[in-house]
Amino acid sequence: MNPCATPPCRLPDLLEARRQDILRRWEARVGELLGEGAPPRAAWVRAPTGLVDAVVDLLRGAHVSIDLERARAFGGRLGRERYLAGVDVGTLVREYGLLRDAILEVLEEAGWMPELAGLRLLNQALDVGLADAMVQYGREQERGLRATESTLLGILDHAPAAIYAKDPRGRYLFINRTFEQSLGKGRRDVVGHTDQEMLPPDLAKVCELSDRQVLASRRTLVTDEHQLQPDGPHIFQSVKFPLPDEAGGVAAICGISTDVTEARRAGRERDEAREHLSRIITQLPIIVWASDAKGIITLCEGEGLRAAGVDGSQLVGRSTFEVYADRPDLIEATRRAQAGECFALEIEMGGAWFVTRISPVLGADGEVVSVAGVSLDITERHRAQEVLRQSEMRYRLATLATSDVIYDWELDTGHIEWSELAARQFRLPSHHVLDIHEWTRRIHPEDRARVSRQMQAVIDHGESHWADEYRFQRGDGTWAVISDRGQVIRDAAGRAARMVGAMQDVSEQRAAEMEAKRRAEFEQLLIGIVSHDLRNPISAITMATTTLLRREDLDERQRKVIGRILSSAERATRMLRDVLDFTQARLGGGIPMQPRALDLHELTRQVVDEVQLANPERRLVIECSGDGRGLWDADRLAQVITNLVNNAIHHSLEQGPVRVRTHGTRRAVALAVHNLGPPIPSELRPRLFEPMKRAERKDARDSRGLGLGLFIVKHIVDAHGGGLRVHSTPHEGTTFLVRLPRLLGREVAARDMPHASA
Repeated sequence: MNPCATPPCRLPDLLEARRQDILRRWEARVGELLGEGAPPRAAWVRAPTGLVDAVVDLLRGAHVSIDLERARAFGGRLGRERYLAGVDVGTLVREYGLLRDAILEVLEEAGWMPELAGLRLLNQALDVGLADAMVQYGREQERGLRATESTLLGILDHAPAAIYAKDPRGRYLFINRTFEQSLGKGRRDVVGHTDQEMLPPDLAKVCELSDRQVLASRRTLVTDEHQLQPDGPHIFQSVKFPLPDEAGGVAAICGISTDVTEARRAGRERDEAREHLSRIITQLPIIVWASDAKGIITLCEGEGLRAAGVDGSQLVGRSTFEVYADRPDLIEATRRAQAGECFALEIEMGGAWFVTRISPVLGADGEVVSVAGVSLDITERHRAQEVLRQSEMRYRLATLATSDVIYDWELDTGHIEWSELAARQFRLPSHHVLDIHEWTRRIHPEDRARVSRQMQAVIDHGESHWADEYRFQRGDGTWAVISDRGQVIRDAAGRAARMVGAMQDVSEQRAAEMEAKRRAEFEQLLIGIVSHDLRNPISAITMATTTLLRREDLDERQRKVIGRILSSAERATRMLRDVLDFTQARLGGGIPMQPRALDLHELTRQVVDEVQLANPERRLVIECSGDGRGLWDADRLAQVITNLVNNAIHHSLEQGPVRVRTHGTRRAVALAVHNLGPPIPSELRPRLFEPMKRAERKDARDSRGLGLGLFIVKHIVDAHGGGLRVHSTPHEGTTFLVRLPRLLGREVAARDMPHASA
């Protein structure tokens, strides 16, 4: 039915009457144009509906300018909606063309006779709407581009890597904030400049070389760049790539430089740790192995392979079922692991024993994808366990023959199991019950608290061994001295459960030791008293004889007799001094030292000269070399030299010389006294420096000494921190060698030290 058959319709009325038909046609054609990418219908039909209404109002001519503004507003809204919907601008233009076609098509079908004014207003409304749609579309597109550019710039500026772009001539087009921070310059100071202007010459040359490589190859280039920054050298991994232009050339060189200093350091540490772990694994007595789900061996390493007599490289790639076809236990273990079981077992391979822990590796689906294992060489432990079993058997047999009383004490109940010897050793009735309370009661009251306290401390503090000695009352009332040793046995939680030990009656041994101690103390006290009391009369004799020898009216016979008396008194004085030194050393205080700076060469000459005066018939030879200065006790070293030289004179041939040598090295000075003659008897050498030990020889000319000389020499040398050795053979004679450290303290200045003379 034609709505305008009679009378003829005006254009506004016709458009208003056929609006829905126009919109349906336009909607169908736009749907064909957009296809599956069309936005929801309500979003893209709303604007044309308003536009058609605005055209109708415009044609009615009431408010032309207002109606054109409405058409313009609807067009702008359509342009914004189409941009947000992702429709391109060409499609937007075609939409307006389709709307125009739909209107003209409907007018033509309705038989509308064109009116020039009406047609002009129609086209004007459509053109105004299209123009504003295009303007708004452009604005939205520009706003979107600015937002995208801002977002992209924000991403680039907040990226941890330094990002930049250069033109083909090497001038910077863009740098991000990270690049600014690493370079220490702002973007405005960098853009437009080259590497030669911004970087050190060496680094700039490297950067330019890599830029040329990217331009020439037109491929991505990855390099390492080293830069010196305020906190030290840094390594940057630089990725450079060409940005192509429309003609296929290179528009720019883009780069991303990432500071990989810490990553490289961590990588080196990781590689070092992996290498260290690999060395440890290969050196430990273990075997690390793995196989895939089918049993193919993929890994076999470790020092334990040597003990098993296996070459791991020969096993990799082979099937477990093939390698161990003759070992049903290993085949069964492989099947258990492939079934997903995790377990441990002990196996023997090539004469070595291993404890092996096997773990299946599961995939995401829960299925076994591989099997890994570690085998620890326990051969020594296995042997030790066997030795321990044999030792326990021997111990059980030994308890039947020992004189010790063996006990096993249950700490929770206080019950004690005793060996059969207990009743006889403690003189108790065979049926007597000796529990922990009875045992404690029989300990002497003066020892009881100490024994209980120390034993409880061992139990509470996690220690394993306890030992003590105490008095224990026997069944007949007498007291025994008991040496008790106990071993605490703990459960898996570390709690003390039992104590197993042995008690030994040491009463007779301790009584004998006390008696020997009392006798030794009495002897030392007696020697000290006698030596001290004899010093005064001997000193009086020495002073008197010295005074008599100064008289001029003595004849030769009288002078000789008085000289013998003085010589005997001096010998007695030396003997008393030796006895006092011996007593001092034996009582534990040691021989007292008074060190001072001296020259051992000079001291040796002085002492040897004195000995020479006392032995004019003997030949004494002195040799000195090196620096003889040091910090020693002069009187005590004179005593050492005198004893050693007199010992050499006493035990040497009369016609043979006694040679005394002193030699200084960088840290010590050595004294050697040598004489020819029979060697020291071999049975005497182990006890040569003990007191009262002398070599009794047929040719000895004087045996009236006490045998304390070498004992005192040894103690004096030890007090100086030195060493004493003796070498004696039939052909070379006997040499005593003393080595004395210099011990030069800061208080002894070099200028205060006496100079050594050769």
